[in-house]
Amino acid sequence: MLVARDLQRKYRNFRLGYLWSILEPLGMTTVLWFVFSVLLGGRKLGEQPYFLFLSVAILPWWWFTKGISASTRVFRGNISPLTISLLPTEISVVRVLLVSMADFALSLPIIMFAMVITWTFPGPLIVLVPVAIVVQMILMYGLGLFVASVSALVPDFARIVRIIMRAMFYLTPVLYAIANIPEGARGFAVFNPLVSILGLYRIGFWPTESEGAVAFAVGLSVTAIFAIAGVITFRRLESRILKEA
Repeated sequence: MLVARDLQRKYRNFRLGYLWSILEPLGMTTVLWFVFSVLLGGRKLGEQPYFLFLSVAILPWWWFTKGISASTRVFRGNISPLTISLLPTEISVVRVLLVSMADFALSLPIIMFAMVITWTFPGPLIVLVPVAIVVQMILMYGLGLFVASVSALVPDFARIVRIIMRAMFYLTPVLYAIANIPEGARGFAVFNPLVSILGLYRIGFWPTESEGAVAFAVGLSVTAIFAIAGVITFRRLESRILKEA
C-alpha cells in the first residue's frame, strides 16, 4: 500500500505519468547507443546488437542507482513518523527499494522493444533473470540499510555515495562486455557483485557474459557480506537514528 501510494505521488504531477519510467531509461540508452555505436563506432565495447546489450544492463543499473540514492534520504527529515509507527524502522528502506523496483518492472517493455527492432531473442538461460533480481535485491537491501543509517548521522555521506555511484557506473560492465575487461583486472572485477548480477541478466542473450560458477560464487559471497554488514550497521545505529527525531 505504501509503495503504491509513493508511486502515485511520484508521478501524479506529470502529464505522462508512469510513462516516465520508460522514457528516462530509454532516453539514456538511446544516447549511450548513439555515442558509442555511431559516433565512436570503431570501438567495440560490447556484444551485438549493442542497443539491446545496453538495454539489458541499463534497466537493472537504473533500479540500483535510484534505490541506493533514495536510501540516503530515508532517515533524513523523516524520523518523527518512524518513532510512532508500529512498523519496523527498516521498512522505510524496503519501501524505497520496492518503489525503485516497481520502476524497473514498469521499464521492462524497453527490452521487448529492443528485441523487436534488433530481431534478437533470448535462449533458455533467460530463466536466470529472476535469480539476478533476487540477488540484486539482497545486495540493495544491505547497501540501502548501510547508506541510510550512515547518511542519517553524517549528512555529507550522501555526497560520497553519489561520487561512488558515478565511479561504479564505469567500473561495472554496463557499457562494455566482460570480455573487454583486461585480463589483469578480472581478478578484481569478480569482487564487484554487480558484474555477476549483470552477467545473469545478459547470459540469456550472450552466454559469454559470465565468468563461470566460481566468479558467481565470489560475487554472491560479497553480496552476502554487504547484506550482513548493512543489517549490523543499522542495528547498531538504529537507536541513535531515532534519537535524532
